[in-house]
Amino acid sequence: MVDAEDTGIARAREALLGLDVEAVATPAAALERLVGSAFDLALLDPALGDDDEGALAVLHRMRTVAPDTVVVIWSERPTVEFTVRAMRSGALDVLNKVADAGEIRSVVDRAIQHGALAREVRRLRGEIEKARGLGVVIGESALMRQLLQMIDRVAASDATVLIVGESGTGKELLARTIHRVGPRADGPFVAFDCSALAPSLLEAELFGHEKGAFTGANRARRGLFREANGGTIFLDEIGDIDASVQNKLLRVLQEREIKPVGGDRPVHIDVRVVAATNKDLKALVARGQFREDLYWRLAVVPIQVPPLRERKEDIPLLSAHILARRRGAAKSFAGNEARYPTQITAKALSRLMGYRWPGNIRELENVLSRAAILCDGETIKSHDLDMVGLGKPGGAVAEEPDRVELPPIDLDRLGDGEGLKAVTDRAVRAVERAAITAALRRDRSPAAAAKRLGISRASIYIKMKAYGLSAEGAEVAD
Repeated sequence: MVDAEDTGIARAREALLGLDVEAVATPAAALERLVGSAFDLALLDPALGDDDEGALAVLHRMRTVAPDTVVVIWSERPTVEFTVRAMRSGALDVLNKVADAGEIRSVVDRAIQHGALAREVRRLRGEIEKARGLGVVIGESALMRQLLQMIDRVAASDATVLIVGESGTGKELLARTIHRVGPRADGPFVAFDCSALAPSLLEAELFGHEKGAFTGANRARRGLFREANGGTIFLDEIGDIDASVQNKLLRVLQEREIKPVGGDRPVHIDVRVVAATNKDLKALVARGQFREDLYWRLAVVPIQVPPLRERKEDIPLLSAHILARRRGAAKSFAGNEARYPTQITAKALSRLMGYRWPGNIRELENVLSRAAILCDGETIKSHDLDMVGLGKPGGAVAEEPDRVELPPIDLDRLGDGEGLKAVTDRAVRAVERAAITAALRRDRSPAAAAKRLGISRASIYIKMKAYGLSAEGAEVAD
């Protein structure tokens, strides 16, 4: 992809005899031609970007729209500094325009071979991960098969992903899987909990800061976005970030550049963003607590992770995996892995599958880990689950049953100002309130609870307000 009027074209064409070559005159034309195409190599003339910074910006956009296409810079007078920056930004090499045809052909052949090898490595890695069920993402249920198929398709792109699901469903594991089977697998994976810091510290942690930018900033800090350059940054609990940080994050996603705290120059970044939340971001948008434009930037590809109670058929497979991993960890730590069980009786397994798991996979792992420690022998039995309190009132993981207390019928009031309709209306309201409370406590999400109850989101918010209920099903004080 070079300037069609360049005097070096003839020498390049001589060097590229036998190859399919196409020339374009502008960056826009090059990017338009690259989208959806399968070029092995792009030769980029820095002059098309006006200056070095412009050329690197064009290079970044090329790598974004066509990650499988190898880019070689074809420069009039390449400096050492520009060559280093270009190669750090994703160029395979920087070729001097005065090079003879033999040198040009050598670099081009090497670039094509490099691209073919990189694609083959990604293909083989993908085949291996598929055979292993995308690494440690475990599940054979219909819901999980659909989820794994979506991850397989999403991972091949560079799109921003929003993972939504309850706590303990394995959102970070899915983010790591997307990174590991995608084109950025060789780059860093940086995970960060956005709820862990105050807004003032969060901005510096994400975007970095200059020395002296604020009290205690005794040295400059690169920030997590720059640490993740060339790879993936995972922003967990994205629904908890402050409005001021939301504004800056939106700009990062739009411009692909950050501005460190106390700095005056933006820094270009090449990072894939995967975010996660257990909150209903659309509901936060409706309440003005989350920017709508940021939501749509994050949710380019939304992925809903099902809770464990909706895929209980995966519990046997998950249990076997958890116990096998514990045994392996015990072997590494103490060398006496035989002490840790790897089997579970049918009765115990039936109890696991009959439980609702409000804490999801994290709770299942916790229960099995405690049962493995307390059980006698190499098989977890039903009474071992009693010892860890599974399903027992007052136990560590006991579950409160949902009960509906109907209002009493006052016979003295019947026919004296209160008719049958008033009685039944009170009973219906009591049942409705109890059903909504139970659904909110179970799903921890008004949107999910509305779906479970078969009503609209607008309806559940109206009823939550009428009955004084929070998003988690707790009573809201007046």
